[in-house]
Amino acid sequence: MAFCENCGKPVYRLDRTCANCGAPVTQFANGAAVSPQPPVRIGDDEPMQSAPYAVLSSWGFAGSMLLMALPIAGFIITILWASGGTVNLNRRNLARGYLLLMGIGLALYLVILVAIVAFGGSAYLLNNFFN
Repeated sequence: MAFCENCGKPVYRLDRTCANCGAPVTQFANGAAVSPQPPVRIGDDEPMQSAPYAVLSSWGFAGSMLLMALPIAGFIITILWASGGTVNLNRRNLARGYLLLMGIGLALYLVILVAIVAFGGSAYLLNNFFN
């Protein structure tokens, strides 16, 4: 797969312009694809902080978790990050996992709630536990 020379997003063989930035694609003019360029790196081993594959630091991970734990704004931020509102793929995957765990927790809560109601409500269960 080739990448746009202007913005670095992937371009396909039939594209004449980049879908992201609109720059003309010149890599497939001869019929042969140019091999993808390696990611831009800072130093020897660390990718740029805005690169999609940059490692999320411990503080970045903790800060992301704290932001996602906010009651209403955190849920909105989590949905935005999970739907691609962040450049960092690690943060996107973290948000998707967080949403999955919230969904599983909500499903378990509903199953327990239905079970309590099916057995006669909470008063019935409390009386049986303490007697």
